[in-house]
Amino acid sequence: MHGDSGNQIDRNRAKKGLAFVLFLGIAAIAGIMYFTYDTDTLDALKRMNAAYLAAAMPAVFLSWFFSAAAFYILTKAIERPISMVASGKVYLGGSFFGFITPFGSGLMPTQVYLLSKEELSPGQAIAVTGARAMISSWLFAFLGLVILIAFRSSVPEGIGTNILIGVVAVAIIWSLLALYFIKRPADATHVVCRAFNTRFMRLWLKADRRESFENKIDDEINRLSANLKDLFSPKNYFALGLVFLVQVGAWFALFSVLPLVLLGFGWEGNFSTLIFRMFLLFCLVPVSPTPGGSGAVEVGFTMLLFGVVPAHLIGLVVLVWRALTYYLTLIAGSLVVAKSFSRVSATERADAG
Repeated sequence: MHGDSGNQIDRNRAKKGLAFVLFLGIAAIAGIMYFTYDTDTLDALKRMNAAYLAAAMPAVFLSWFFSAAAFYILTKAIERPISMVASGKVYLGGSFFGFITPFGSGLMPTQVYLLSKEELSPGQAIAVTGARAMISSWLFAFLGLVILIAFRSSVPEGIGTNILIGVVAVAIIWSLLALYFIKRPADATHVVCRAFNTRFMRLWLKADRRESFENKIDDEINRLSANLKDLFSPKNYFALGLVFLVQVGAWFALFSVLPLVLLGFGWEGNFSTLIFRMFLLFCLVPVSPTPGGSGAVEVGFTMLLFGVVPAHLIGLVVLVWRALTYYLTLIAGSLVVAKSFSRVSATERADAG
């Protein structure tokens, strides 16, 4: 992205990242369809219940709404409220870069950039995105505990506990990181400066913007510390609890997509096993070696469905589920990012003139 933000990202790399994930995803789905297709697949298509499949798309939109609401609530809590429309753009634009970068590394920088375009300071923007990420990590730990208790008969012994320990560890790391920025802003400044000079950041952020950010880093870290301290103060406990609840809504809506797709294709099976396997998949996506888990998620999801879903349905289910939960968000996010690019280009032309 271009403009006056320290988060300027080369748009050519964005295009290459998008092309790469599309290639991996399409190739993976084509391979899965090839190996799982038979005459029963055609019969399933003829008998599909369109009402369930139609309901899956609003479920995705509902997950967007709840995810955007988290930004709306947090910005209101720090008294720099943005509209729900702007919150939706922050969520979708951030998701776009999260989906096309390794380990989702482009997610939070893009969210910070888009929030800064809504007149939040970098410290405020980082506080909002960091708080949302930390709440999400604790929510995922909570979901893991609920799933482990509710569906323990369907969870292989030892696996569920190990996964839950990993999720809780991530939540604790996020919490300690936030506490570090609040209590030790000077040390945090040094760490962030070093992070911005890593090879990865040199690839994604242009040198002039990186230098500009580093020049402001000390002041912004102090502001970030103050913003985090304010955001997690007792006066905002209600808002933070509300963010937790809307994130529950977002995950519930997202988890409902797969059952709706399966019901649409006439599947009747053990939903408890399915829910645990979905949770397992979402735990593994952030550590996928490919951007957005493209290719790896399709293959991994196929493996998780074997033994639960009939083989002739797997290709169809993977195609529709991935299209709804990944590619639909990718397309919407790309439109947000493209509009941001066009506005910045127009501003640059006006400045040049």
